[in-house]
Amino acid sequence: MSYCSLADLQLAMPAHTLVQLSNDDPMADTINQAVVDEALRQAHELVDAHLRGRYNLPLVPVPTVVKDIAVNLARHWLYARRPEGSELPDAVTRTYKAALKMLEQMRDGQLTIGDSTGPAAPEPGEMKVRARPSRFSTSLLDRFH
Repeated sequence: MSYCSLADLQLAMPAHTLVQLSNDDPMADTINQAVVDEALRQAHELVDAHLRGRYNLPLVPVPTVVKDIAVNLARHWLYARRPEGSELPDAVTRTYKAALKMLEQMRDGQLTIGDSTGPAAPEPGEMKVRARPSRFSTSLLDRFH
């Protein structure tokens, strides 16, 4: 199972770009499924590495925000495997950095994916409460009995 699929990647980039990024042969005209599977695996494991300990993994059903993050991570990996010296498109770099930032925010509890299968549950962790100092102590109240 993966957090995103080939179909999700095909929605995120033109078909000919996906063919070129997944093949080392410039004359190839079909997607190299093994390379795409590796990109999806790496994206899945990076998501799990950030969310492990905070959520029960794997996430089922996959929240759309996690699917979108995984697509951006896989797309970046596909571009990064190109020969040395090739510039990554700015949009790919920007969305990759944004995806990592969102994963860090999820890990740190600043952004939550929630539980889409049931009622909202409180996040685990410390709770802080502030209260005004008490004006009436127990001993003072006991004198009025």
